[in-house]
Amino acid sequence: MENLKTYLIGLDIGTSSVKGVLVSSDGKEHFTARSEFKYTYRGDGTVEISTEKYIKACYSLFKDLMQNLPAGSNLAGICATSASGNILFLDENNKPTTPIINWQDTRTTNETDLVLGENFDTDAYFRSTGWAFDKKTFPLATLCRYKYHHPEVIENSSMLCMSTEYLYYLLTGEWGIGTSAATPFYLVDQRSGKYNTAVLETLGLSEKKLPPVKRTGSILGYVTEEASRETSLPVGTPIILGTFDHPSAARGVGIRREGQLLLSCGTSWVGFYPINDRDKAVSAKMLIDPFLSEQNGPWAGMISIPSVSARIEKYTRRYIADDNNIYNTLTELSAKSENGAGGLIIDLTQEPDDKIILKYPKHHIARAIMEGVVKLLAAEIDRLASFGIIVKEAVMVGGPSERPLWSEIIAEKTGMTVRVMHGAFAGAIGAAIVAGVGCSIFESEEEAYDVFAGVI
Repeated sequence: MENLKTYLIGLDIGTSSVKGVLVSSDGKEHFTARSEFKYTYRGDGTVEISTEKYIKACYSLFKDLMQNLPAGSNLAGICATSASGNILFLDENNKPTTPIINWQDTRTTNETDLVLGENFDTDAYFRSTGWAFDKKTFPLATLCRYKYHHPEVIENSSMLCMSTEYLYYLLTGEWGIGTSAATPFYLVDQRSGKYNTAVLETLGLSEKKLPPVKRTGSILGYVTEEASRETSLPVGTPIILGTFDHPSAARGVGIRREGQLLLSCGTSWVGFYPINDRDKAVSAKMLIDPFLSEQNGPWAGMISIPSVSARIEKYTRRYIADDNNIYNTLTELSAKSENGAGGLIIDLTQEPDDKIILKYPKHHIARAIMEGVVKLLAAEIDRLASFGIIVKEAVMVGGPSERPLWSEIIAEKTGMTVRVMHGAFAGAIGAAIVAGVGCSIFESEEEAYDVFAGVI
């Protein structure tokens, strides 16, 4: 690797904000930025955002990062990871005809059965796509709803894509989707890397109307003059195809081999396991990502403990404090307790029991709340161990990772070694790693990780 004044941009596009990092290729300088956006939630199950608001947030982030690019230096490449699984439709001029419809949208009811048929084999489709299909959410469900009620929207569209691929198109004028990012699109067979032609035929959807599936980490195209004017990005900057969000965070913190675990703690807690044998992850009913399989490395399986933050908030506001600092108060009080919370056990999957809980002082209640969360995680770790999926070490990212007591309790209850790294920007660092390899700044992701390991 040449020692040039060279920088990379990594983006992490979530469901409420886009985070970005501008990092030098020697890992010695970095700048971060964040831009917020909001989906609209309506009572009929609608969850969507206008393309204008979404693109404005992404472009604003680019401009903020570019203000920190030193004069005379080179921006070598850009890559984005995203919590995708949404869809939008475009006309013959590639202009949006619909908002971006989020994966959480629940307007689809029985249309999936009506279009695909009640005998549609969801188990076989899971083995193909890597993600279980609930028939009500994510792009395939939305497509079924449009096919049943508004087939003309599909027929008249020139392109159907997710929001990240649309952003990439606006930057480069080229269409493409990486194999990892394609997984929550629910239309691609993970093992072949090709679209499911049988499902496309049922939907009356030509493959020409979908972004071509390409290798993760490949260069899609280059920033156009028009995009440069809108974003302040240099004309000709390579745009590299990225991943789903958790595989990117795993790259950012060096989780690359079986026996390791990325624990991403946010609204839900997600465990990301590199797994050499994809069939193990299928048997364990995990969400599957291609991860490093294209590099002859492991696949990955994901598990989720849903609504963790809501459960913590519910119990904490009821028994500890009801203010704007509940998480600080929770950990501060819990630190005054000890392993076992004085004998108090709280099952966060159940309704609070005042008769039992109020017998204990607040510091024990606080500890029991934290231990209750970790017990849910430990139960899932034990379940996966029964399939031969065993972890020895974990890296924790996300908001709770900023409070050391969480990692201490996880280590106590699971027996794992737990490290904390990068916090909220792990995904953006992972995207910068993919960008660096994709534009040949680094020979491998391992080399890039070694350079960026101490960045944030």
